Amino acid sequence: MLKGEDIICVSWLYWDEIPLVMHHMMTRLAAHNRILWIDPPFPLTLFITNPRLNRLHKEKVKKWWRGINKVTDNFWVYYPIPLPLFYGRINLVDYLNRKILSKIIFKFAKKLNFNSPIFWLYHPYALLPRGEFNEKLVCYDCNDDMGAFFHRLPYQRKRLSDLEAQLIRRADVVFTTSQHLYQSKKILNQSTYYFPSGADIAVFSRASLPATEISNEMLNIKKPIIGFTGGIANDKMNWDWIKKAADAHPDWSFVFIGPYHDRLPPEITGLSNIHFLGKKPMEELPKYIKAFDVCIIPYKGSEFMMNSFPTKTFEYLAGGKPVVSSDIPALREFQPVVKLCRSSEEFIAKVEESVKESDDARLQQERFEIAKDHTWDARVEKTSSVIKEFLNIKRDKDMKESG
Repeated sequence: MLKGEDIICVSWLYWDEIPLVMHHMMTRLAAHNRILWIDPPFPLTLFITNPRLNRLHKEKVKKWWRGINKVTDNFWVYYPIPLPLFYGRINLVDYLNRKILSKIIFKFAKKLNFNSPIFWLYHPYALLPRGEFNEKLVCYDCNDDMGAFFHRLPYQRKRLSDLEAQLIRRADVVFTTSQHLYQSKKILNQSTYYFPSGADIAVFSRASLPATEISNEMLNIKKPIIGFTGGIANDKMNWDWIKKAADAHPDWSFVFIGPYHDRLPPEITGLSNIHFLGKKPMEELPKYIKAFDVCIIPYKGSEFMMNSFPTKTFEYLAGGKPVVSSDIPALREFQPVVKLCRSSEEFIAKVEESVKESDDARLQQERFEIAKDHTWDARVEKTSSVIKEFLNIKRDKDMKESG
């Protein structure tokens, strides 16, 4: 693992969201390095265009006003100033956004004595370091096609792609979590590597332990239980599959655990065998997953799925649970342990198969064996090894030039 470095992480997810790649990577790196985590800036226009999220945005404004937050001795979180407009609309605004954020980060980096930091960026639009921080290395860790989330108009999609391309070309090293992302980024930067997502095996394997108690919230829910954990958004959830499966099997219970900010479809919330239990701490999830008979990843959207590698895959498998998912290319190598579907009919049929296999001890062990080889600790070690190699190359180059 990297040791003794100052790392500035610019995230595209909030620090206090469900932990994903950036959270798991940075919390582990913080054991031996100092981390300055920069939350993603949001535009003030969201107060108008998405009033249902006003409460969330007001909280972010309050946190920005309070300034930098020290989480541990080695970890600080900063909530940036709100932007006038989001990226990808107007070239001048994109330039100003980056300039504003750069000055703010420089101020806090100097205050914390981050004199020669590593930039570890997950947000492809927020910043483009060009030496102003005396940064020793720029790393772009790409775990999704961000443009697929944030564009509203075709020209904005292209503009966002251009901003990301600038960062990829500038970066010393690029990491990706899916093969499709790897192939598309390597065209722009030959120093691109594929390291898939991982799981906190020690936490999620508890779902298979006899000593783990099932959460009280699950005790009165009728089995078999078909479960999902993670962020819930209408633009990525295939509610059509869920509705058809719930109608076809009123004897099944569907349980969704995780935060949601969208107004959920009434045809889903109106069904008595579908339950939404809200966000839970990661450490509590095994108590819920233990009650699941089948775990699902019912995503939609070809562009989103093409680049996705759902972190929850290995979390489910670590608990020994059957997994039924949409046909996500990154998961194809894990067939037939992970069952992939392209239609609602396939989805229902494969959930039916998986319900019958839920208690098969041999299959439970097979699932765990796959998961245990994909840990966050292992990904931190792999990425650290690459970064140390690049740092050594740059150091040797600098010595030759100075000599």
